[in-house]
Amino acid sequence: MYLTLLLLLQVPPLWAHTLPDTLAGNAEQNCGLTLSGKTLDHDTREVLIGATVHIPELDKTAASDAYGNYHFHHLCQGTYTMIVTYVGYETERYTLKMVNSAVRDLQLHANPRTLGTVEVTGSHLKEMAQSQQTISGRELAETRGLALAETLRGIAGVTTLQTGPTISKPVIHGMHSNRVLLLNNGVRQEGQQWGAEHAPEIDPFVASEMKVIKGAAGVRYGADAIGGVIIVEPKPLRTEPGIGGEVHLLGSTNNRQLATSATLEGNVAGIPPLSWRLQGTLRKAGNSRTPDYYLENTGLEEQNFSAAVGYKKETYGAELFVSQFNTKLGILRESHIGNVTDLENAIARGRPSNADNASFTYKINRPYQDVQHSLLKAKGYWQLGEAGRLEFVYGWQRNLREEYDVHRSNSSALPSLQLTLNTHTTEAVFQHRPFGNFSGSVGINTIYQKNTYLYSDFLPYFTGVTAGVFAIEKWQKDRLQLEAGLRYDYKHLEVKRFAARNVLEKPTYNFNNVSGTLGAIYDVGYHLSFGLSATSAWRAPGANELFSQGVHHSAATYERGDPTLESEQAYNFELSVDYFNNARLNGTLSLYHNFINNYIYLSPLPEPVLTIRGAFPAFQYRQADATFKGVDLSLDYKLLTGLVLESKTALLYARNLDTDDYLIYMPANRFDNSLRYEFGQNGGQKKLSDAYVSFGGTYVTEQERVPVRTEEDFAPAPESYFLLHAEAGTTLHFGKQAVEIGITGNNLLNTTYRQYLNKLRYFADEPGRLLMFRIRVPLNFTKS
Repeated sequence: MYLTLLLLLQVPPLWAHTLPDTLAGNAEQNCGLTLSGKTLDHDTREVLIGATVHIPELDKTAASDAYGNYHFHHLCQGTYTMIVTYVGYETERYTLKMVNSAVRDLQLHANPRTLGTVEVTGSHLKEMAQSQQTISGRELAETRGLALAETLRGIAGVTTLQTGPTISKPVIHGMHSNRVLLLNNGVRQEGQQWGAEHAPEIDPFVASEMKVIKGAAGVRYGADAIGGVIIVEPKPLRTEPGIGGEVHLLGSTNNRQLATSATLEGNVAGIPPLSWRLQGTLRKAGNSRTPDYYLENTGLEEQNFSAAVGYKKETYGAELFVSQFNTKLGILRESHIGNVTDLENAIARGRPSNADNASFTYKINRPYQDVQHSLLKAKGYWQLGEAGRLEFVYGWQRNLREEYDVHRSNSSALPSLQLTLNTHTTEAVFQHRPFGNFSGSVGINTIYQKNTYLYSDFLPYFTGVTAGVFAIEKWQKDRLQLEAGLRYDYKHLEVKRFAARNVLEKPTYNFNNVSGTLGAIYDVGYHLSFGLSATSAWRAPGANELFSQGVHHSAATYERGDPTLESEQAYNFELSVDYFNNARLNGTLSLYHNFINNYIYLSPLPEPVLTIRGAFPAFQYRQADATFKGVDLSLDYKLLTGLVLESKTALLYARNLDTDDYLIYMPANRFDNSLRYEFGQNGGQKKLSDAYVSFGGTYVTEQERVPVRTEEDFAPAPESYFLLHAEAGTTLHFGKQAVEIGITGNNLLNTTYRQYLNKLRYFADEPGRLLMFRIRVPLNFTKS
């Protein structure tokens, strides 16, 4: 929040262009050169907005823009000094010999001694009117070692849907799975995300920042973005000549997780535009433990890698990125129930039948999931002179999911279900140059998907084709920003399935709809701004919602689709208030009301379904008009120098309008408060810096807003609970080598509790006390 406003404070006037003395008399010098690049944080590679770059030989100054870019034009050949300054960072000096136009990124080192109270005036206008929040830097570092969904849980309005301690997925304002769109390094993540127990196949160690956009965002990001968008972005490729990287080491108690992630990156000195990066992660954890017993078969194994190479110049560039995510996730044996009597007994017992005999082990037996997700991304951009910028992205993904239940023989190596989804995505976006007070873009997206299966026909073969076109325009003047956008999407779905007597059926579906957005942000001054947005998005029913029929092995349930389902249409209205850059109090308040026509949900049926493998709890996909109303509140209050009170509140009220009842499986109200103390520099020495300690608690109320008229859960919602947590960390300096260390503690009181959105709450408690230790070592192999 400070960075955006510093841009307005720090932009100085441009002084006259004076040639260096050594060149003033040389009439044959080329004086049409351009110098540009980005201003970056040396350790995180995050862009620094509003950094000042000064060339004393020319008495000329530029400030980096909203994307961290700075520019100098009409330079002559010669040697120049660049002095780079930014609040909170040490002043850096660079020397550059200009022979031709050049692109040079400038990296700054953080200096916490200069971080005092800064009074910033000017307008405070966000990128878009909708609520959004970004996790990066130390806040992101504190979550290293957790799954993607758990990383985002610290944002007000974001929680998780879980299947035990190893499987979780993000929930935004009560919506998840196909209603929350994930962008992984600029590519729309496509896997079997429809399942409540299908976690996102994304390695959080790749990310340097994660952004959450709350509410319908279908215009820019396409159909399905009804609940919101999660953007996972790696740091930009290195542009400074040399080789560097970082190493993460993590260990935790409770499940005895061991994890390491390493990154190596470089820039080719002889070819400055050429950069590369290699990254890999290994994670292994065993059985989690509640305060009273171990959760049998809840370990995980994970091996991931990624590689990227880019060629970047001022007017054009390209990037290639490949990654593979591999995970094996154990599932609590008790959750796979063969008949309803066993289910009732397990719920009544209150703990797994083998709880007294369970012990710690890293071994994973049936039931478990084995998932592999491969991604290839190719990106190119072209600066079209004064017209604007054209960008094209192609993505290929292959998602291979194997589910192993407990009903096959343990000696069998075959899964109970294998699904393979191949996806091709393309996106072309043209950002026109600003004219007057207007800026904007137009684009087109396409998606081609093909799904196949083996061993079980729970989900049919299908082929899907989606195409969309959009336009977004913004108008900004002084303290007021207006935005409007429109999008049209068309989706074709062709299904192949065997009906009765092995008759092959090929039903086809065609869906199309329009999404729109209107928004306004006004900075009234005095550290206060208001935002108002009205957005719409739609989602076509998925193949699972239309045609699933049978036992869903990883969930141990029987699910029935409905071929008559219609598209969902969402209308989201939001009012936000942002109080920022105050010496003591800062915060954001968001009030939202989301109406969804033909909302599709999985409803429990009163009677089980009998199959050749036993009786299973049954669920049916249904539709109803629904509303989601809520409040998100985030506050920071500075009590003393270095001592800050942080408070986050999320309230949600979701109703089924057709039955005039509450919706099932919605997050309970959540309150999180903590005190954070940041120590100053350790005297005049730089052996220790960025030290902090945080202590707080999370209170989650009992979910009393559950349906009572037409639907009934298998067990009542669990009671409210309070969890104590703490974090601490610092950076040690051994000469020029920095080492970051930290510790995070969750459920410090070893509280016994159950979460309403955990599918295993029927059978077992949540994990108990957990301490996570982390070390990060930044590396730089370039000689000064």
